[in-house]
Amino acid sequence: MNAANAYLKTCLISLTVLSLSSCSTPQTPVDERPASISPTSPSPSTPASIDSPPAASPSASVDRLTTPTTPQTTINVYKVDSLCRDLVPRKMTLTAKQSLEGAIAKVLEETDSGDFSIAGYRVSKEGNRAIVDLRLPANTKRSFHSLSSCEQLALFGGIRKTLIDNAQWQIKSVQFTEKGQEIVL
Repeated sequence: MNAANAYLKTCLISLTVLSLSSCSTPQTPVDERPASISPTSPSPSTPASIDSPPAASPSASVDRLTTPTTPQTTINVYKVDSLCRDLVPRKMTLTAKQSLEGAIAKVLEETDSGDFSIAGYRVSKEGNRAIVDLRLPANTKRSFHSLSSCEQLALFGGIRKTLIDNAQWQIKSVQFTEKGQEIVL
């Protein structure tokens, strides 16, 4: 990643220098330049390098630096309030293609504590029902049954309300499982 960042920084500096130099006025009048030198052809005294890639145009450099836009969507992600009485929405912008999974990940981030965390999850849809399969870490000391009512509201209530209240997913009910077995609290 550092090499890629260094390359991009070099490209930006080169592009900036190239852009700035093209805006400057020439130091020598145009009619005093030697006729044998052309700005697009290499000098006869300059050896060609086999290993060097062809120079890219400034517009090609800009195209490589910009990322294609991915469709985004704004959703409400629900988290428990400070008194642990209700769920409150927070607007988030996520990639539209993976917004359902991203929303669940955001709720899980809020519920992760020092002694309880989720190792992974899967989500599937069957009609208007979402099935969220949660996985605990192998070495965990706590189970879903050991969660306090506040932790249950934050985890299960947060996911349920997030999935049902965002109309674009058309989810009417949410079922929670652990390794395929329904979680009953």
